Amino acid sequence: MLNNIGAQAAPEGIVYYSQRLEAMFKRLDLNGDGKLDAEEVQGQIYLYRRLHRKDSRGYLLLEDLQPRGSHPNGRRLQRRFRQADTNGNGKLNRDEAASIPWLANNFNSLDLNDDNVLTMHELWLVQLALAPRRHPHPHPH
Repeated sequence: MLNNIGAQAAPEGIVYYSQRLEAMFKRLDLNGDGKLDAEEVQGQIYLYRRLHRKDSRGYLLLEDLQPRGSHPNGRRLQRRFRQADTNGNGKLNRDEAASIPWLANNFNSLDLNDDNVLTMHELWLVQLALAPRRHPHPHPH
């Protein structure tokens, strides 16, 4: 039931999530150059890690953070999720989640409906909840 509700709400959720990411990006882009560098992402663990990946160009653009396609979760997470889903049922039990340390370490908090499996939809809901909220009255630059 949770998955059906999420599938119907996903397109609106993606737009909302994208808007929240854009607002955060603009807030962090202190010099207004359209790029986030190491100094601007301090304190933002996810962004810091993205910036320091092997394939990083040394800065992040807004497009680097936006969800691609119709699925809210990133391609990397989708690929790792599929690899971990050894029985192919679209869900990760605790044994399957063990191959992705941050899922295994946070399994209980990510299992939103307490059914002892994780779905991409649950990960999307957590991702949406973690995105920065829009301020009711944006401050002009």
